[in-house]
Amino acid sequence: MDQTSLAVYRYAVSSPGWSVDQASEALGFTTRSIESAIAQLREHRLLVQVSSEQPSYAAVSPDVALAELVDPDERALLDLRARIGLKRRELAGLVPVFAEASRRVSTDAGVEVLEDPGQVMSVLIEYARAASECVLMARPGPGATADIQEDSVQKDVDMLRQGVRRRTLYHSSIRDHMPTRRAVEVVTAAGGEFRTLPHMPLRAVIFDSKMAVVPRGRCADDRAGLVIRDRDLIHILVRMFEFAWELGDPFLAEEPQPGQLSSIQRSILRALAAGQSDEVVARRLGISVRTCRRHIARMLEDLGAESRFQAGVKAHRAGWI
Repeated sequence: MDQTSLAVYRYAVSSPGWSVDQASEALGFTTRSIESAIAQLREHRLLVQVSSEQPSYAAVSPDVALAELVDPDERALLDLRARIGLKRRELAGLVPVFAEASRRVSTDAGVEVLEDPGQVMSVLIEYARAASECVLMARPGPGATADIQEDSVQKDVDMLRQGVRRRTLYHSSIRDHMPTRRAVEVVTAAGGEFRTLPHMPLRAVIFDSKMAVVPRGRCADDRAGLVIRDRDLIHILVRMFEFAWELGDPFLAEEPQPGQLSSIQRSILRALAAGQSDEVVARRLGISVRTCRRHIARMLEDLGAESRFQAGVKAHRAGWI
């Protein structure tokens, strides 16, 4: 509200039944300014016209004006709250029915499909909180942002402090992703274990060897998740994870010394021996062509080879491939 309107309102409070001309003479404002202020005050229900023949006005107290302004909104809000409460009570009555049916389906099939990615995330968070023994995670794909990693690190550290064992498999290309590397350093110091592999066929999280969450993956855009509770399937997933874990390289391992190869370097050598180009090798391993060529140059140097063909021969003789 502008200063003219405030001045007119003060005048109206002390001078009931005043007119525009009287207010103009008393306050020194033009009649046009007074009329503009009256329109604003009436819009806020702070003025009421008391005579129509020769318009005059009286002030209305702010609490009365407020009640008149918000009463329709308050009635609408109360009505909305009542309808929300009714819907909530109606749907709440179906919760036991859904829970019982879900338990029956889960018991029979051992696999539950969650179409909504939000539900998948909620299940992951809930079971992570409830884990008491071990959490195994296979995570292919790019690394998360530093902000996401910060939140994840705290949850992992809290889990480790509660005595829960934590193992994570990453794709080898993620070792150069700085936010992930910093997160791994912090969680490793708290007792977490991390390894990398050049090939990651499956994304999975396994909780206490009792429940697992994996993507359905029917197509590239499929974001549904499978919650697996079948003991036999869980056992297979755990065995697969343990097998992959034994083949992995420690995430924070130092660069291999001459005569030693990382798993990604062994994969590069095998691919080159099969005649694949740098571009094909890089794409299959999920690394950049530049990174691939850097590995090749380092292996040529370690082998003392002057060509890739010679490197292949020497690597074979050395038992590298």
